[in-house]
Amino acid sequence: LWSEKMSNVYRMPTRLFDCFINPARSPPMAGKAPNATTDCRKHPGHCYETQYESYRICLGPERTTIHGRKYETLLDSLRGRRPLSTHVKIDSEGTEWAVLEQLLESPEDQDKIRTLEMEVHFSYVPEGDSESFKQMTEQARLEQRVLVLERLSERFVCTGSTLEVYREEVNNPRICPQGGCGEPVLHLKKGMSLDQFAVSFVHRSLLKRKVLPATTPAPVATPQEEEDPWSIEAIEARLSRQRPCRAKTHSQS
Repeated sequence: LWSEKMSNVYRMPTRLFDCFINPARSPPMAGKAPNATTDCRKHPGHCYETQYESYRICLGPERTTIHGRKYETLLDSLRGRRPLSTHVKIDSEGTEWAVLEQLLESPEDQDKIRTLEMEVHFSYVPEGDSESFKQMTEQARLEQRVLVLERLSERFVCTGSTLEVYREEVNNPRICPQGGCGEPVLHLKKGMSLDQFAVSFVHRSLLKRKVLPATTPAPVATPQEEEDPWSIEAIEARLSRQRPCRAKTHSQS
């Protein structure tokens, strides 16, 4: 688990929120995993060397209860925290979009987040979404969610994703025997699905090298990139357009 790595490698206290998983299937959520243990190498299974807390609460855009499940907001958890003090991981099966939209309206809360790890789900319409959002067309929902990711780049820089792993599985007969997977709602020209993937961000103020602003115009794709964006020629074309980074001074209290 991500929380175990933060606890055992980086010695950070963690808070776990999940209102869906059965505690019988998750010792950490049940509060039964070794907690603040000296050495987890002596304990098989889930184990935390730094203290963790678990809450039967889900993440949503407002404080509410749906079908007996309690929801709270990300802003609730960020309240009272210092700038760049918090590492956030979100895998909330679709409610991340409403949560992120709320976060984007609060620069102060964005600046409390040091790193942001999340899994995005473009086609999911979860129970925690507003009724107005549930009534939107699929096209409108997709456009709004893409805009959310674009707005994140104002304060955060993407440091990685699982897209390359998914690219390697495109048209893999083991994954989709006899083409049984169907057409994803969001995909590239040759079929690679973008419907669900994990992505990582870091706050821009932590970078020691200059990063091009989010408003930098996108370069024009070469014919090789249009034909096959993952060919050697296309990759070399993109690399040749990259601008060298210039170091700049950076201080952190």
